[in-house]
Amino acid sequence: MAGGIGITPLIGAALALARRDADFTLHYAVTSREQAIYLDVLAPLLNKRLIVHAGNEGRRLNLDDLFASLPRDALTLLCGPIRMLDAARRAWTGAGRALSDLRYETFGSSGSLPTEGFRVRLADQAIEIEIPRDRSLLDVLNGAGYEVISDCRRGECGVCAIDLVKIDGELDHRDVFFSEQQKHANEKICACVSRARGMITVDILHRPDAL
Repeated sequence: MAGGIGITPLIGAALALARRDADFTLHYAVTSREQAIYLDVLAPLLNKRLIVHAGNEGRRLNLDDLFASLPRDALTLLCGPIRMLDAARRAWTGAGRALSDLRYETFGSSGSLPTEGFRVRLADQAIEIEIPRDRSLLDVLNGAGYEVISDCRRGECGVCAIDLVKIDGELDHRDVFFSEQQKHANEKICACVSRARGMITVDILHRPDAL
């Protein structure tokens, strides 16, 4: 499954599966066929294995119906905007399927708010740090000497999650690690991809010169 430019990392896998004559279908969700990049390449190669869901044609992708139609042992690969990934995860678990059978790629730049700079205050310290629009919270904290461990750096593993103490503004959870309930609770933030508007106060485990 691909949403918009999320088709890019899935092209290689789709063509490899087609060469092996594997049992698969590529669902491609776009606003219109005119905006569907690589459609001219994929259509003749995949034929009936490619299904385009164009919003302007009234063919929006229905995740609940799609997942209900899959075999119980189906594996789904997905790449698209964060809202699509969140919706897919809800529909997938709602269908009683194991999350281990849903694999995805994320867009580090996608989110519900525009990407802009914000400020971070460190709990119990009179320190404020500016996070510019072109750098992540994780990179800025590590660069300032506050070690935050990480792994995937794509909002998928949750290793870099740190505690939120106070929010003076809005949070933009861009990860796919936390559930919707956890995101609404606003108790933690994935420092590698998630951002904010205004100021947030966080608590981290490590302090400079304390390692």
